[in-house]
Amino acid sequence: MKIAFVEPHLGVYGGIRRILEFSNRFVDRGHDVHIFHPRGTPCEWMPCRARVRPTAELFGESFDALIFNDPPDYRLVRRARAALKVFYILELYDKDRLREWNPKIYWPRKGRMLSLKRALQMPFLMVANATWIQRWLADHMHIESELVLGGVNRELFHPLPDARDGSGSFIILCSGDRREHKGTSTVVAAIERVRARHPQIVLETYHGKGIAQRDMAACYARAHLFVDAQWHAGWNNPVIEAMACGTPVVCSDIGGVQDFAFHERTALLVAPRDVGGFAAAIGRMVGSPELRERLAREALLEIERFDWDAAVDRFVAVLMSPQGPKKSS
Repeated sequence: MKIAFVEPHLGVYGGIRRILEFSNRFVDRGHDVHIFHPRGTPCEWMPCRARVRPTAELFGESFDALIFNDPPDYRLVRRARAALKVFYILELYDKDRLREWNPKIYWPRKGRMLSLKRALQMPFLMVANATWIQRWLADHMHIESELVLGGVNRELFHPLPDARDGSGSFIILCSGDRREHKGTSTVVAAIERVRARHPQIVLETYHGKGIAQRDMAACYARAHLFVDAQWHAGWNNPVIEAMACGTPVVCSDIGGVQDFAFHERTALLVAPRDVGGFAAAIGRMVGSPELRERLAREALLEIERFDWDAAVDRFVAVLMSPQGPKKSS
């Protein structure tokens, strides 16, 4: 097949990681894959085997499948030529504003919500990247979608048994992303409460520090605990990456983790923005090596099913279904 992805950029974001993982494997299977973004510059942080091109070149040819995930790009996709146009839905953001007309959807900061609502009204094939998204669209908007989950790149994310330094410090890792909905302030506040009883806690972050992808496993694996307090996420990459590195997890109980984070089995889950709840869960983890070991072990077993090759098999099956291209070209 001749497959095109339309992206807003190729920067260091979880959604972009997903597209690169898919596009690389499509190329490996012999498909003709193109990634369009405004500048058309190469990806600098992950390998990219697809042909990267400026968005301006999108309209000069036709494709078997044209895939986009950033809601404002629906305008470009409408104009492009393709046998199948796919909205790969990575997130629903402030989803309750989608259910009925609401003037707040037109606010400048909510412009993405208006684009999302309109993209969902287009005659595209809808593909959800998490089970909760598929269910929510069906239950609340009567929109049917295919489900294509992602995977974990185990060449990048894997346990490193000797990564911890043995200094006596208890290292807690969080992303450190300062965007409000990422919940970093909740993590910091919760740790401050716990540190009164456990002064050995050291908080480390990685967001914005330019850590190479090949070094991220060591970053996760040296931590005794990974904490993520996001308010919402389509699919929570940091949590599943930490699990793949054998690091126990405390995280928000949101849709973005519901495919792999199960309370008291693979992680400890806490309501978003609940500083007291996060402090209690972190305190339990600090005080119980047995709990940390059990959750990390069960998480490693659970995420074995999230394999990128299996995810590509599923995506190809969706693209080749009756609504998609009938044969490769």
